[in-house]
Amino acid sequence: MKFKQAFHRLFGSNKQKPAYPQNGMQADKSEMMQKMLTMLSNTQDVELTCDEVFAVLDQFAELAAQGEDVTGLMPLVQHHLDMCADCWDEYKVLESIIQNVA
Repeated sequence: MKFKQAFHRLFGSNKQKPAYPQNGMQADKSEMMQKMLTMLSNTQDVELTCDEVFAVLDQFAELAAQGEDVTGLMPLVQHHLDMCADCWDEYKVLESIIQNVA
């Protein structure tokens, strides 16, 4: 996931008004800022995009189901999954499909 995508996902565009009540706004902003700082601290020089991860996600899920060390075999994919909730959700769906077929 690119920084700009992550920023917009967490903070939205300036055109949108927050959907939460005013009294919870400060806590929500603090939580979003913490998420952004965590993501920034975990960035690497080389990262994969969501499209690149999606292209190999089936292979990653199958290797994981076979008990392979996917973190060692595909560290950039694992890092991306650790950082991107959307791709993580896709992986979990594939994982459950593979488990139900076996």
